[in-house]
Amino acid sequence: MPSIQSRLLNGLLRSLMRPRINEKTSATEVRDRIERLGGLLSKPWPHQTVSKTELGGVPCDYLEQPGAHPARTLLYLHGGGFMFHAPDTYHSFLGHLCSLIGTSAWLPDYRLAPEHPFPAAPEDCLAAYRGLLDKGIAAENIVVMGDSAGGCLTLVTLQQALKEGLPMPACAVTLSAVTEGYSPSASYIANRNRDPMFSQRATMLFRDSYLPPATDATDPRVSPYYGDFTGFPPLLMFVGSTEMLLSDTIGASRKAALQGVSVHAQVWKSMSHVWPLFRQLPEARVGRATIAKFINQALDNPAGIELPEEIPQGWVTMNTFPS
Repeated sequence: MPSIQSRLLNGLLRSLMRPRINEKTSATEVRDRIERLGGLLSKPWPHQTVSKTELGGVPCDYLEQPGAHPARTLLYLHGGGFMFHAPDTYHSFLGHLCSLIGTSAWLPDYRLAPEHPFPAAPEDCLAAYRGLLDKGIAAENIVVMGDSAGGCLTLVTLQQALKEGLPMPACAVTLSAVTEGYSPSASYIANRNRDPMFSQRATMLFRDSYLPPATDATDPRVSPYYGDFTGFPPLLMFVGSTEMLLSDTIGASRKAALQGVSVHAQVWKSMSHVWPLFRQLPEARVGRATIAKFINQALDNPAGIELPEEIPQGWVTMNTFPS
């Protein structure tokens, strides 16, 4: 059973977020509302240094913790429906995660819709990944991670990097990733009234803002599910059981596993969209520790990744697909 804190958060999101974002909401209104929600997430992490810089021509926040390994780093691709970015909401989360894995982090400010629709975002994210390699950081010392739209961009970036012959990072992590381009999947229908944060009307807003008319939704740069996962590094994928995006993670993880990728997909019972970002939740603390152990093992021993056993029984309803 989810914690009391998680149930309270689900209720808060259902009352404050879900009814207020729909296909008639403007980009400005969406951004204002998300910034208000960001107050739950934006507490600075102790001793963290944040500087403005760029990667491959893409503006970035560079986050550094004392004692970070100089040769290892995390490239984090933020979520936000391809429409908004509130960087302060990620600083605390990334500060905590970096303290657990001993790395710095890069948070690209990729171009956003509707001002810059597809394919601006995937182009910028690939440029940022290439920028890390151009700085001389070895691919085996890089972790790529993203939530929601950023989870989509994580998978797209790796697929496009493989097409260009770039080396793969040590591993990749996605939280509540979009993988099928807003198609009406099984969970999109089954969870349309159960998802605490978003409604079908919200997904219509994100889709119509991001994708120009006549865009092919099966283009792998839109929907990485339709791309090739062969050659991917180990993947850890989180999703909540009541999310409309549940099928996106299940489908992509199964396809990747069939193509020889070591995939660990976890469905967490009744958790909201991208819940590891909400530091107040017990599930977030356990989830962050799980992510950190996965990343640490990938950086130190890519052939032998094992997930921790500390997750309380009943929290995770699936843990599948190792190759």
